[in-house]
Amino acid sequence: MNSKIKISMIMLGIGVGSISPLMASEPFLPAGFEDIFNAKQNAIYDILFDDESLGSIGIEYDQHEAKLLSPRVIVDRLTAPDMPALNISRQALLSQLSSPLPRVNKAGFAKQKIVVYLDESNTTLQLLFPAALFNNDSKKAARKYIPFKNNSGFVHSHNINYLDDTYGNSLSVYSTETLNLTGSSYVKGTWSYADTINFELDELAFYLEENSNRFKLGRQRLHDNLSGSTPSMAYSFYNAMSFDGISLGYMTDNYIAPGTGAASPVTLYMPMAGTVEIYRNGRLLDIQQLSAGLQTLDTQSWPTGGYDVQLVTKLTNGSREEKTQPFFKRTGTFHSGDIEYLLQLGRYDPRRDDIKLRTNSKSCSQCNSDTFNTARDNNLASASLAYTTESALSAGAGALLDNTQLYANTSLDIPVNSWIAERLFADGIYGRDGSSGYQIGLMKNLASVGLNLSYRDNRYRGDKKNYRHFGIVPAYDFNYLQLGLNTFLPWNVGLGVNYGLNTVYQDYGHSNKSQFNTWDINLSRDFTLSDMLNMRIDLGYHRGVSETSYAKNSYSITEDRLFAQMTLGMHERSYNHSQSLYLRARSGDDGLQNNTYAANYALNLDNPDFDRSGKYTVTADMAHGPQKENNAGASITVDNALGYTSAGIAKSFGDAKYQQQYLSQRSGFAIGADGAAWGRMDNDAALIVDATDLPKDQYFEIRNRSSAPTIVKGGQKTTLSMQPYQKIAPEAEQVFSDKTDAFYNLKTQSTSTWAKPGQVYQVKLSATQNQTVTGRLYSDGQPLSNARVVGGNSMSDEDGLFVADFTLQTNEHLTSLTVKKEGQDFTCPLLQQNIKVTKGIMQIREVNCEIQ
Repeated sequence: MNSKIKISMIMLGIGVGSISPLMASEPFLPAGFEDIFNAKQNAIYDILFDDESLGSIGIEYDQHEAKLLSPRVIVDRLTAPDMPALNISRQALLSQLSSPLPRVNKAGFAKQKIVVYLDESNTTLQLLFPAALFNNDSKKAARKYIPFKNNSGFVHSHNINYLDDTYGNSLSVYSTETLNLTGSSYVKGTWSYADTINFELDELAFYLEENSNRFKLGRQRLHDNLSGSTPSMAYSFYNAMSFDGISLGYMTDNYIAPGTGAASPVTLYMPMAGTVEIYRNGRLLDIQQLSAGLQTLDTQSWPTGGYDVQLVTKLTNGSREEKTQPFFKRTGTFHSGDIEYLLQLGRYDPRRDDIKLRTNSKSCSQCNSDTFNTARDNNLASASLAYTTESALSAGAGALLDNTQLYANTSLDIPVNSWIAERLFADGIYGRDGSSGYQIGLMKNLASVGLNLSYRDNRYRGDKKNYRHFGIVPAYDFNYLQLGLNTFLPWNVGLGVNYGLNTVYQDYGHSNKSQFNTWDINLSRDFTLSDMLNMRIDLGYHRGVSETSYAKNSYSITEDRLFAQMTLGMHERSYNHSQSLYLRARSGDDGLQNNTYAANYALNLDNPDFDRSGKYTVTADMAHGPQKENNAGASITVDNALGYTSAGIAKSFGDAKYQQQYLSQRSGFAIGADGAAWGRMDNDAALIVDATDLPKDQYFEIRNRSSAPTIVKGGQKTTLSMQPYQKIAPEAEQVFSDKTDAFYNLKTQSTSTWAKPGQVYQVKLSATQNQTVTGRLYSDGQPLSNARVVGGNSMSDEDGLFVADFTLQTNEHLTSLTVKKEGQDFTCPLLQQNIKVTKGIMQIREVNCEIQ
C-alpha cells in the first residue's frame, strides 16, 4: 500500500513539474532581496517573431511579465504583407500588444493569449502567438503577391574581358540593360560583342507582368521562358536559342514566398502543448515546439526525396507518442497546386548556330547562295502545361511546331519511398516524322550515400538531307549514360564511382559513330594535423576508351591509369585576412619522371588599411609536370567601389611555350528618381546608397537580405545590387575603425516596398554617436549639486561631479549643457580651453552655469 502511495506521489510530482517549463522560473532568493529582484526594469530589446527581427524598442519588464513601450511599431511590422496572416483586426492586435504580456521560459508555449520569452543575455524578446490567432486559410504566403510601386528606373551591368596570349589578343563585352517603365512593365536587353562574332543581341523584349502572369514581346530566350513559366517540367531535348516573337506564361517571381518546390503536408494532433522530434533513418532531422490542436509541421529545412519520418511527441504532462509516416519533397521554383502554362509564337534564325557564316574576313566559309535561301527564318509555336501535387509529383506536357516539324513532349517527376530510389524522373519528345528522344533517371540520398543514374537517347528519323541541321530539337542521333555513386567507407574513407558512356553518330541511320567510355574510381581520406594544418590523400583509377567507327574501319584508344595524390594544406585567418597554401604531389603508374608537383597560394584581404572599401584576393601558383614542363601564374581580384576588377598572368616553360595576360572588369550603374550611382552591379534591380551625411573618414557596410553586401565611404554614394522581386530592407554597420572616438549607431531610411526589375530606390544612411562627458558643475563659484543634466541621463553629486552620456548626430557638436535643479533651468557654456578628450571621453575641467 505504501509503495502505491509513493508511486502516485512520484507521478503527481512529475505531472506538476512538467508544467513548470511554461512559467518563467524563479530562483531561490536570500531574505531581503525580494524587492530588488522583482522590481521593474527598463531596457531596449530586439523583438523577434518566428526568428525574424521586428525592430528594437524599449520594454518594461519584471520576472512575470513584459510590456512593449512602442507597440505600434511592432503592429506595423506584424501586419506587413510578407508576414503570416492573422484573423484579428489591427486594432485588436494593438490592444493585446499594449497590455502586459506574460513571460515564459524557453520551452514555453502560447495557449490562449500572446506570451513572450526574454533572453536577457543577448537582449532579445521572442513573441509567441497562439495558433488561434493565425488565419489558416491564408497563412500560406505562397498565394500572396508582392506589393510594389510605380517607380521607373534604369539598371546597367557589364563584363569586359581583354585577353592577350601567344596567339594574339581579343576583346569581349557582355552587357545587360533593364529599363523599368511602370513597375509592372519594363524593357530588358542582353547583348555581347567579341572580335570573332561581332555584335550579338540575345534579348531585347518588353515585359508586362500581372500577379502570376508574364507577357513578353520582342527578342527573348527560349530556355528562360521554359524554365520560368513551366519550372516543374524538364526539357532535355531543346537547344538554347533566342527568337523574335511573343510569349505568355506563368511566373512565380511575384509571390511574396517565391517558388521553393513542393512538400507533402505533415500534420499532427497535439492534445496539449509539447515538443516534436523528427527522425529519418534514426538520425535527428528537426525539433519543433507546437501548441495544442491540429498542427502542420514546418518542413522547409528537411531534405528532398521520398522517405519515412518518425515523429516523436513529448507533451508537457510527460507523456510520449510516436508516429511514422511517408514524406515527399522536391525543390524548385514552382508551387504545388498552381497550373503552369506557356504559349510562344515567333521565329528564329538557325544560321547563327547551324553554320559559321562569319569569319575574320567577313565572308561565309561554308555556304553558297542556295544555303542562304534554305537557311531562312524558321517559325516557332509552342504550348505547355504542367502541374505539381501536394505530394511533390509533377507532370507536364506540351506541343511544339518547329517550322514544319511538329513535336509533342512530356515530363514526369515522381518522389518515391524505396531502398534504391527516392526520386524518379523522365521526359521525352516525339516528332511527326518519327524522331524521338527520352531521358530516364533516379536519385537516392542517404546520410552517407548518394546515387545518381540517368540515361538519355535521341533518334532522328526525318529527311536525310536535314541530318545535323540546327533547330530547336537536335537533328542527330546520340545516347548518354551516366552513373554516380558517393559514400563513406569505414575509417572515414570516401569512395566515389563515376561511369559515363557517350555515343554520337556522325551520319544518318546510326552510322559512323564516336563513342567515349570512362570509368573513374576514387578513394580519399582527410587528416586534421592541427588547427592550421590538414592533409588529404587520394587514390584513384581512371579508364577511358575512345572508339571511332567509319564505314568498315574502326579505331580504338584505351587509357588505363592509376594515381596517388597527397595534398598538404596550411591555412591561417585573422579578423581581416585569410591565407592558404596547398602543396600537391601526384604520382601515377607511368614512372617517376611523369610525376606532377604543384603549389597554390591564396591571400584574401578584407577592408585593408589602404582601401577600406575593398576586398582583395591574390593568388599565385607553380607547377612542375612531365617532360620538364613548368607553369607559373599569378592573379589579383579587387572588389571595391569600382566593381570587380581582375588581372592575371600565366606562363608555360619548356617545349610548348605559352604566355597569357588578361584583364576583366565587371560593374555597372543605376539611375533612379533620386539620382544615379556607379558601383558593383550583378542583378537587374538596385539601391543607391547615400552616405553623404556620414563622416568622410569612415566606411560602412550595407546589405539587403540575401544580396551581397557593399561598402560605401562616408560622404559618397554607391550602388547596392539586389535581386528583383525582393523586399527593400537594408541593414548597415560600421566597418572596423581603430579610432576610439569614431563609433556610430547607424540608421537606414528607405521606401518600404518590393523592387521590380529595373527599379532603383535610394537608401539614406544617417548616424548618431554616443558621447560620454564628465566634469564638475558650478554656479556662482559654488558646486551645483543634485542637478539633472538634460539629455545626458545623469545627476551631479554633492561636489557637482557628473558623468553623462549624450547621443549626437554626426555633424553635431556639444557646445553647452542644460541643467535643471529644483525647478530652475541653467545654461552651461563649454569653453574649448577647458575640454580634453581622452579615448573618446570628453573631460571638462569646470563648467560654469547661469540661470536662464
